[in-house]
Amino acid sequence: MQFTLSVDRDRLIKTVLYFLLVTLAYAICGTRGMVWGPDMVTVNPMPFIIAAIAFYEGPYMGGGLGLYAGLLLSIQSHTHEGFEALVLAMLGILCGSAAVLFMRRTFASVMVCGLSFMAVRGIISSIYYQLFYGIPWQGIMVEYLKITFLSALAGALGWVIVSNIHRRFTPKGNY
Repeated sequence: MQFTLSVDRDRLIKTVLYFLLVTLAYAICGTRGMVWGPDMVTVNPMPFIIAAIAFYEGPYMGGGLGLYAGLLLSIQSHTHEGFEALVLAMLGILCGSAAVLFMRRTFASVMVCGLSFMAVRGIISSIYYQLFYGIPWQGIMVEYLKITFLSALAGALGWVIVSNIHRRFTPKGNY
């Protein structure tokens, strides 16, 4: 008895391109010392890219790539090991589920998911630094707003790339 593995070529190419996009975004924006703008702000487009992938491909692909992106970000993060992976995987699953159940696949929906994630993360970070280090929360929030703005710009570019990959490798009637 012979078993054959049936692989959809376009789906495989699309998945590999998504992995390469996440890896490239990490390499460009996650490298230590890579800062943008006059205020030396780091950029984190991963929540927006993961939300876009989850909106177009569903919660499983969003969760899987969120886990991969989080593992990459855990390499250079100061949080607990695996925390980034857990959080970005949950973001992918939640955004993919929201896309299936409630929202449409539009630029605005992806930005809302990414910005809400960045807002919650900024609030948690400002409270953490206020409580444990005594840094005023207003200063942390101003810095986080800069990071969120630049990350949203990079995330918009990520959405354009994800939507073009999806449009190119998805059969005409399925999107």
